[in-house]
Parts: sequence; structure tokens; C-alpha cells
Amino acid sequence: MKPSKMPTDDAGVDLCTMADLTFTVTNYDAPGDDVRHLMLVAMNKGAKKCDVQGYPEITLGDAKSYAPVKEATNSGEAVTLAPGEKAYAGVLATGGQMDTYTVKLITVGLGSPGGEAEPEKAVKVKMPVTSFEADDGQRVTYWAGTEGLAMRPVTQS
Repeated sequence: MKPSKMPTDDAGVDLCTMADLTFTVTNYDAPGDDVRHLMLVAMNKGAKKCDVQGYPEITLGDAKSYAPVKEATNSGEAVTLAPGEKAYAGVLATGGQMDTYTVKLITVGLGSPGGEAEPEKAVKVKMPVTSFEADDGQRVTYWAGTEGLAMRPVTQS
């Protein structure tokens, strides 16, 4: 089932689909430091504007569920992406010091904003390093329109 092309509140801009976006993940930590902070970037590769809403559904490695969202990062607004524009989400891989495991793959999905449609299949995203450790303290931020808004909440936690 394809996701709904229902317009959002942004004057008729459709929600982004997985086909509209390319995803990259970068390590946000200093060279030589353990990987704890990752930045997920979604770029609109389509020919028209689209909105990303909520937060990405990120699975680190073989985790049984998505990384929990850091609720304080919810602006309540969709991020509108013109062709070539980017949205950002911060990922904190460790923070709980319990149930640590090795991550060798990352998958990303958009979920089903508002529960209006069946979620699309998540995609594997190229890892910024061969592997890193994650634990039960992992978190993801809501989509943000700037790198700073996405990363500040996870780098200052």
C-alpha cells in the first residue's frame, strides 16, 4: 500500500515519501572518540516540495524496536523541503550504560505521520564507521530544519 499523498497544513505540500528522499548518516564525534552522536540527513531528491513530519524511525543494529524519541525536541511543525533541501535529526547512540550491543547497520523509515497510511518499508543507510556501540539510552530527535537544532539536544545530554 502506498503512503497517502494527503496535503499537510503547508498550503498543499505533500508529505515526503521514501522515494522522495536520500538519507545519509555521519559521525558527529571528534576523530578518535567513541561514536555516540550521529547526524541523520534526509535530502529531497524529488522535483517538488514535500514535508517531513515527526521523527525518523531509526533502528540501530539488531534492536527490537526503533530508537525512542527525545520528546523535548518536538517543534510541532513539519519541515518543508524544496528540491535539494535537507532535514536533520540527531541520534544519541549511548547514554544508559545498560544492554550495550554492537551496531553494524542502521535502518531508517518515515513511519506513518498521523497514522493516516501504512508506513513504507525502512531502508538501510550507509554506516559512517564499520561498527559502534549502542545501548538502552539511545534517542532520536524530531526532524529539524538546521543541523544545530537537530544536534544540540543530543550533544548536550
